[in-house]
Amino acid sequence: MQTDLFEGDPDAQQLFDHMDKIPVNELERQWPQMLVALIDVLECEIKRQAKTPHEPRQLARKLAAAMSHYMGGRSYYLPNGEVLFNSLRDDKIYREYDGRNMTALLKKYRLGQTQFYRIISRQRKLHMSRYQRDLFASH
Repeated sequence: MQTDLFEGDPDAQQLFDHMDKIPVNELERQWPQMLVALIDVLECEIKRQAKTPHEPRQLARKLAAAMSHYMGGRSYYLPNGEVLFNSLRDDKIYREYDGRNMTALLKKYRLGQTQFYRIISRQRKLHMSRYQRDLFASH
């Protein structure tokens, strides 16, 4: 098994080195909507592939191809640590929320009501902007 996936790829190494020069707030400003898009792409492909059994490596290749098709040619910032955990948790809360189960979700995720409403509002905007054009955006 290859331990350094980018060994011998100076272009990839140069790109990663350059990312250190981009201010974190500039990268982070874009990632929540992109994370929603990434999750949607992966979910769609996993559901499509669930119809036939695959080895994990085969599925990984297909997911990589789906990501490449959707995201190819663009740079993306993916958060890590607590920021990533909270973002994934927020997406999960949004998908679990049915309009009637707020109390159960507050307890399950140990959230306050204000924090919960903020999460739902932010996720709704992210998901809607993913599927709807902004009618008021300058063209």
